Amino acid sequence: MVMTQPSPDLKNWSQQLHNTLTFHRHRACLVLSGELSWQQQMLNTVIQPDTKGLFIGVHSLHLQAEATHPKQLKLLLGQETDFAIFRAEEGIEADALGIVSGMIRAGGLCIICLPDQATFKNLPNPLLKHFLNFPLTPKDSLKGFNHYLWQQLQHTALWCTPQDPLPDLSVLKPATDSLEWQGDKTPDQVMALDAIHHVAYGHRKRPLVLTADRGRGKSTALGLACVELIRSGKKHITLTAARLTQVQMAFRAIEEQIDALTYNGFECIEKRPGLVVFEHNNQPYRIEFKAPDDLIAKTNVTDILLIDESAHLPLPMLKQLLQQYSRTVLATTQQGYEGSGRGFQLKLSHYLTQHYPGWKPLQLKTPIRWHAQDPLEKSVNQLLLLEEALPEVKSHQSSPIEACQIERCSVLALLDSSKGKTRLKQIFQLLTQAHYQTRPNDLMQILEVPNQQLWVAQVSGQIIGVLLAVEEGLLPQDLGENRRAQGHLFPQLMAKNTADRSWLALKTLRIQRIAVQLNAQQQGIGSQLLNTFLQANQADYDCLTTSYGAAPELIQFWRKHQFVPLHLGLKRDKASGMHSLAMCRPFSATANALTDSTLAAFQNQFAWNLTESFKALESALVITLLQGCDFPIVSFPKGYLQQQPYEMVAYELRQWTLAHINQLAAQPLAESWVEKVLQTHPWQQVCLKESLNRKALELEFKAWLKAHL
Repeated sequence: MVMTQPSPDLKNWSQQLHNTLTFHRHRACLVLSGELSWQQQMLNTVIQPDTKGLFIGVHSLHLQAEATHPKQLKLLLGQETDFAIFRAEEGIEADALGIVSGMIRAGGLCIICLPDQATFKNLPNPLLKHFLNFPLTPKDSLKGFNHYLWQQLQHTALWCTPQDPLPDLSVLKPATDSLEWQGDKTPDQVMALDAIHHVAYGHRKRPLVLTADRGRGKSTALGLACVELIRSGKKHITLTAARLTQVQMAFRAIEEQIDALTYNGFECIEKRPGLVVFEHNNQPYRIEFKAPDDLIAKTNVTDILLIDESAHLPLPMLKQLLQQYSRTVLATTQQGYEGSGRGFQLKLSHYLTQHYPGWKPLQLKTPIRWHAQDPLEKSVNQLLLLEEALPEVKSHQSSPIEACQIERCSVLALLDSSKGKTRLKQIFQLLTQAHYQTRPNDLMQILEVPNQQLWVAQVSGQIIGVLLAVEEGLLPQDLGENRRAQGHLFPQLMAKNTADRSWLALKTLRIQRIAVQLNAQQQGIGSQLLNTFLQANQADYDCLTTSYGAAPELIQFWRKHQFVPLHLGLKRDKASGMHSLAMCRPFSATANALTDSTLAAFQNQFAWNLTESFKALESALVITLLQGCDFPIVSFPKGYLQQQPYEMVAYELRQWTLAHINQLAAQPLAESWVEKVLQTHPWQQVCLKESLNRKALELEFKAWLKAHL
């Protein structure tokens, strides 16, 4: 907001800025655009002498700002700071902007130091080096995020330059007075405590999902709920999250209530990070943090499980926790640093509606760490496209696929007009809805990576489908065996796991995302988008590739488009909780030959690994992967249908099952059969799943085998 009024004295202006923010319990974004010496002079005046802040980078511009690398910021979640400083020359990362904006206290500033416009729009961002494929460097980037950042901050931040008057601070005054609440809890928190009480004392298997933007007191509400439940008689309460630091605010709220509990006769006998133990009438009362892995490995006895920042946990892990613990509260940030809350909510709510129809959602809207209409929150939400989702595509007389137009988008077109900016917003919000691990950094990559392709499907000007792909390959085959080039996920993965470095030389395109709006799914939009993309690129590349968290329905989609599986990760991905599956659709003769030989090796090794590395793989996924494989036909050991023991024909049954998996897949006991015969699960485990003893289960197996044979 560049103003043209006469400049007041800088010191008085700075004090007025501080007083205004403090009075309204607001924060603001301040841009200092000019030379370094002028920026430091401004910082020395604007930063209050009794405050401490963060400098996001290596070389801090101010003594009161501790240098902090962007990668360290996630470790600081749950903590607060008085101010933060970004400097363009050290790099500005979208994720970091989101994280820091939620850490700044009421009355504080997020200060962004930029050079002049001409310099900044061509300034390489050093933090981009981790997002670019070798041999690209930040100098090769499109500088689209710089352009976007400059445009957005002009409209949403206080803007200072050496030559312009200081900005008018009247723009910081709220349009309406903020509503105050009485007592130590917001009305939203009171409702949250009541809802959590119902989970603890009401019907089992009725989860509660708490959602909130940053600063709404969600974690504090969890802590207060723990105290209320202890006071009402619950003896064991468990908190969990991806990291102990993510429940820090909850435990802080618990510790602040220790005196009140002491007044009620509860004596605190132990207190350390992640654990508070009370004693009342010679009975222990325990509030503790447990890691999600530990809770799944062994079901703990607990009265209620509270999961904070649940969007940071893989969905399969959350499903397992819901199955094992009958009284569960899931809390998550729906906007902010991870940018993933909305997509998480959509996927989780769909699952809960199917399996837990009595589940309840509750949103906390009232800010507690700052007041409503906060200028910094507004600036960052607009900048990172975290505002309310755009409306869904309207229904048409014709089906969406008939009215659908598909085209490739350029970054320049997305930044050059208001129409382009609307499309950028639609694209990013669609990616956020479709994939709950989408982050603000993904927006930065869309605007910066020069060797990517962005395709969209639209109906009547509304984007309903997005495809994002990046070029890989053309690497030297003499690339050192112990040296990994930055990026190039697929060719380097295949070269390593096949010991064939020919994969490195191929020119490939890896599809990173395909997303279709929810109410336009299952209508062929994704297939049309992919087919158009294939036709446009097959003459210029050796093959198209993809890598994603393996799920049966996704494998079937890619197989329909002639992609074949070539590698399944041995370990589950930390973000998705799934095994990553790499698939390929070859075009050139060289790529076809490599794909054929790799596929043959993959299917044999995959079948072998079912008894070891993939022993715990979901049987439905095993069946789907094996359905595309080609194994030698062998005869069935008919003695098993008579009196011959299973152990005497186990190997023959295994070979026969591999060859006949397509016919077996539709059988009602197919998954249990695969778990026993191919994955060698103990009889006790398989019988428990089917609620039958071994004799009865084998009779069931033999009955449908006889019918099949």
